[in-house]
Amino acid sequence: MNSDVANLQQWGENPKWYDKINFSELEKLAAIGYTPIQIAKYFNIPWKDFEWYFNLIGSPIKYHYERGQLYQQAKEGIAMAAAAETGENVTQAQRLDKLRRKVEFNNALQRIVFGDIE
Repeated sequence: MNSDVANLQQWGENPKWYDKINFSELEKLAAIGYTPIQIAKYFNIPWKDFEWYFNLIGSPIKYHYERGQLYQQAKEGIAMAAAAETGENVTQAQRLDKLRRKVEFNNALQRIVFGDIE
């Protein structure tokens, strides 16, 4: 593969609109379930540009997006685990089992498709 092409796909200089992004808000929006295109519109950034930078290797935008999703899911899981720990809250225990299966499935899928690539 040509090294010039590989370099084009990696994060380089920040785009002009980069400073418009509040990464704390971006993480919260990702946690709620908004798509990258919706988040671009929220920050009033051209969505095609935002999506292109989002998909670059080493994108800090993608990192914060994924972190927001993970953080929220982890907080919910921790709360469910605490509520299910006593065994008195059957609904929370069921939700926790469902979350565990989802996380296990996604982790297995990532290992199969991407191996050790992060």
